[in-house]
Amino acid sequence: MSDETAIDAWTALLAQASQLAAASRAWPRDAEGDRLRASVTPLVQLQAVGIAMGQLDRLPAASRAYARDQAEVLVQRSCEMLRHAWHGEPMPAWMLDLMASARESITVSLYAGLRGLRWNGAQPMVVPAWKQDLTAALGTVAVMEPGTIALPGECIAWWTEHADLSCVGCNVEPMSAPVQVYRRFDESGRYAGSAEVPLHEPLPAGMPMLVPLFVAGQSVGALQRDAQAWLAMQIAAGVPQA
Repeated sequence: MSDETAIDAWTALLAQASQLAAASRAWPRDAEGDRLRASVTPLVQLQAVGIAMGQLDRLPAASRAYARDQAEVLVQRSCEMLRHAWHGEPMPAWMLDLMASARESITVSLYAGLRGLRWNGAQPMVVPAWKQDLTAALGTVAVMEPGTIALPGECIAWWTEHADLSCVGCNVEPMSAPVQVYRRFDESGRYAGSAEVPLHEPLPAGMPMLVPLFVAGQSVGALQRDAQAWLAMQIAAGVPQA
């Protein structure tokens, strides 16, 4: 989010909060009016979380986990306030949507400051052994296993809140969302194509090539294949080679 966009978002939120506060004084002093007045503060807080999580990449990497934790607490508290205010009454759908959106913004913020490593060669490349330490659970990281045949233009790794990864012939670039690279095979097990898809979009059938190792500092996977055996399997299946 750019500085100008961020300022516009906060300005709009403050204006909306002021409008709600002013309007709440005119709401009737009955059960419905009381529910709406009790909803103003948690609704503004939920919107503020969404904006703040969209700017998390501005914080130092070491501070982001704490910011997410604080956002989680605020969202939980705000949702509890809304559920209390609307106890025994159906909550408007747009309020439920805002609660879900605030939670989703925290999930998406796991990828704030995301960077990727892309193979830009004209021919396929076999991913070499990673020189960087991928055993310490730091940040959020996914990589192709050594021995994987990377096709031209494919993302072979992405990470955030972790030291940069490198590979000869690849470029580091900022990414707006994490991706998965898929290999498609026909019924006989022969290579039938590839696709690179953002994780928030519907995922196609196929074999994923990027192995998630860590999410927010928690280990979720490991590199387990023997590189030479894995390479031989791909060659046998007809995956394009250099």
